[in-house]
Amino acid sequence: MNLPEMVGYIAAGLVLATFSMRTMIPLRLLGISSNVAFIAYGFMAGLAPVVALHAILLPLNIYRFAEMRRLVRAIKDAGAGAGGVATFLPYMKSLSLPAGTTLFAKGEQADAMYLLIEGRIHLPEFEVDIEAGEMVGEIGLFSPDGVRTATAICVEDCHLQSITRERVRELVFQNPRFAFYLIGVVSSRLIEDLKIIELRVSHKPG
Repeated sequence: MNLPEMVGYIAAGLVLATFSMRTMIPLRLLGISSNVAFIAYGFMAGLAPVVALHAILLPLNIYRFAEMRRLVRAIKDAGAGAGGVATFLPYMKSLSLPAGTTLFAKGEQADAMYLLIEGRIHLPEFEVDIEAGEMVGEIGLFSPDGVRTATAICVEDCHLQSITRERVRELVFQNPRFAFYLIGVVSSRLIEDLKIIELRVSHKPG
């Protein structure tokens, strides 16, 4: 086996390894490594199409890797547990909303849940604020009728990550780690809401 063939097999092995990755950052790192290996193989073997293809894919993989790292750092800075969040981070989409926007209203169908990266969201029914690093909208996804239990209003310019109801349910069935993380998030929110209700009842006159 000559050197170009050896490099080609290494590149192919790296591509196969990407299929065993369950998280996005290791997958991107392997993708970058395979791009470099295929470019080297293409040069050695005189395969211009292979060089051209991976010369295009390499900067794309580098950009996506850097983007994912920035997002994970932003989540950590916001105070969220990146370990649980990282499970579904690759399936989320960025969303930016100006102050005064209603993210969702009580009684609407719950079609997504959100992770607040920057800004502040107010829930008027409970008179509480959602701060950066917290989830919002998760309870509605699991309510019996699938509707929002409160209204969420952006009181500051907000940057969020969103994930659809369908994708959440897929991940719950596929990944026990994700399911347990969500159970913790929903339980914590319900306990907080119960404490607020108890406090209001205790302060009622008579």
